[in-house]
Amino acid sequence: MTKLENLKRLLADNSNSWIPFTLNIGSEEGLTEPIKKKLKKYTGNIEPDEYFDYDFRSFSLKARFGEETPEKYHSDIKEGTYFDEWGVGHWSGGAEGTIDLMYHPLKNAESIKEVEEYPEPVIEPPENLIIIDEYHRKGYPVFGYSGSIYEWSWWLRGMTDFLMDLITNPSLAEAIIEKVAGYTLKLALKSAEYGIDVLCFYDDAGMQTGLQISPELWRKLIKPRWKSILEKTKSKYPEVHFFLHSCGNIYEIIPDIIEAGFDILHPIQPECMDIEKVKKEFGKYIVLSASISSQKTFPFGTPDEIRKEIRRLVDLFSDSSGCILCPSNAIQPETPIQNILAFVDEAKRLRQIN
Repeated sequence: MTKLENLKRLLADNSNSWIPFTLNIGSEEGLTEPIKKKLKKYTGNIEPDEYFDYDFRSFSLKARFGEETPEKYHSDIKEGTYFDEWGVGHWSGGAEGTIDLMYHPLKNAESIKEVEEYPEPVIEPPENLIIIDEYHRKGYPVFGYSGSIYEWSWWLRGMTDFLMDLITNPSLAEAIIEKVAGYTLKLALKSAEYGIDVLCFYDDAGMQTGLQISPELWRKLIKPRWKSILEKTKSKYPEVHFFLHSCGNIYEIIPDIIEAGFDILHPIQPECMDIEKVKKEFGKYIVLSASISSQKTFPFGTPDEIRKEIRRLVDLFSDSSGCILCPSNAIQPETPIQNILAFVDEAKRLRQIN
């Protein structure tokens, strides 16, 4: 059985032959640059997904900002700032693992017209689609980055202003949400058109103490857009599946995430959600990420503790409920390399047993 066939069986009815694993966060790199540099002692110039033989491969479409000069939407930009496809500025301050500052291009917007006229990203034609075919030929499923709604919305506006808008200026907030959701639908459809198997969406709705906004607001403003995007994409590309990354304690809205149509949920963050409880209540309806903590276990545990945690999770899901072994988030620079090697070794050992 190929890894693609194994994933399809996992998503269809949890009849997979083994529990798949990855160090990535869906389609996104799960190893920070300092970690990748340290790993080169073992991997050489081979990418970690190939060297460690993850169960999935990644291919994401690229997009650029819709105008040539995103700087004109900002002031007082620090040197070294880079701009993403939405014209949001990111400044790392030289740190390789984090982003310290963000610059929000719609921070000073006062009207819906300003939001509507703001340029959306332009999806660029992929340079080498043969990569997707090659992954499929080798039996790998392909995961691809496909957008956001809530997270991109506050990136554009700024979190404080966006959260206030939700209450005091809801028409402006909804205009931003609608603009972002419209582009995310375009990106999802284009990703599916090019043969990506699992469309990966990133929309952090939680903190470790609960949701960032009330569940009522999320259900009113965010959920319907997700449901529409997934339904429209699925109706045109029935074989495609949907992955959602949302950090924090999002327990209250997991039923809504399932109802919206998502197939895979990442992470079940160990610091704030009980995976046994989540699995018992929702494991029949969505594939869960059996997440090893990137805050505690990966950086501060031992290789034996990593192995023990993997075995615990595998035992928990031994009743044919679906899961994927992975980190809860990007693996940070202080993580001992031996812990990463222990994760891979134990996951592959259990894969061979199964």
